[in-house]
Amino acid sequence: MFDFFEGRATAFQRKSLEAWLADDANQETYYQYLDEWESGRPQFAVNVDQALETYQRVLTDKKTPERPARTAPVILPGFSVHWLRWSVAASVLLVSVAMAYVLRSQLLYTTYRTAFGQTKAYHLSDGTEVTLNANSVLRVPRFGFGSDTREVFLEGEGEFKVTHTVTDQRFIVRTADRFQVEVLGTEFVVYARKRGKRVFLSKGKVKLDLPQGQQLYMRPGNVVTIANSGQYRLTHTAQARPYVAWKDHWFYFDNTSLAEVATQIQEQFGVKVVVPDTKLAQRRIAGNYRAEQADDLLQILSELLTLNVMKKSQHIELQLPKSLNP
Repeated sequence: MFDFFEGRATAFQRKSLEAWLADDANQETYYQYLDEWESGRPQFAVNVDQALETYQRVLTDKKTPERPARTAPVILPGFSVHWLRWSVAASVLLVSVAMAYVLRSQLLYTTYRTAFGQTKAYHLSDGTEVTLNANSVLRVPRFGFGSDTREVFLEGEGEFKVTHTVTDQRFIVRTADRFQVEVLGTEFVVYARKRGKRVFLSKGKVKLDLPQGQQLYMRPGNVVTIANSGQYRLTHTAQARPYVAWKDHWFYFDNTSLAEVATQIQEQFGVKVVVPDTKLAQRRIAGNYRAEQADDLLQILSELLTLNVMKKSQHIELQLPKSLNP
């Protein structure tokens, strides 16, 4: 591996390492050796702030560059050789910074993913138990939590059962748009997808840091729903099931519109469902239904609402039979 990191590996060694890395179980060992190798060989670190400042100074420099003695290459109108050179240099710098960020993220964090239709439980190094819903991603520090806080990053939906530490170490779940959930010894569910965010607290205490700089404290039974606009709504419920039923592949509907059901199917199974009839899309259903794949739930909807399930090339349509269509 060290030969590979130093660029001295043979073609056979590279092929062997590539085949070995195809097994996900070996990737953790790979990153541990990479961290060990880099620790003993400090690499050049790009000073992004200084480079950006230099680049901006060049952009504001109005002086005409001196012509070289040799024949200059053909340059497009409106550009100078001076500008072109700095543009190329800046592009290389930006690409290098982007690649460094991606590699740094892969090195410093372990990523847990669930596929469409899959739920999975993970135990973190501090004893915290996390159950991820389908189509979700959790990033956790690869080499353990720091001494001050325990931070993880969530995309999708997950239930957290946080373990208390003797030092009262805070546990923070970060999502996109500067939204975070800060807890201490508690159980809660975080939903963070494209259409908004939601937090349900079943036990303990939670503090929410909202995107607009507001802070909100929750108590058990509270549900906070945050729209993409930043507006939030706080409600209270005595039932936890609507927010945790997904762990056992159950769908909980309580006066839920068919349009919302279609959205949930796409989030859970990656299957796009379209309801062209606006009146049909607003029909509402209630009940608990178990479905491990999209076809299970579509079959239930077909029988419950007397619908035709039409499979198109890119999506599935739900339609009323012609005899029932006014």
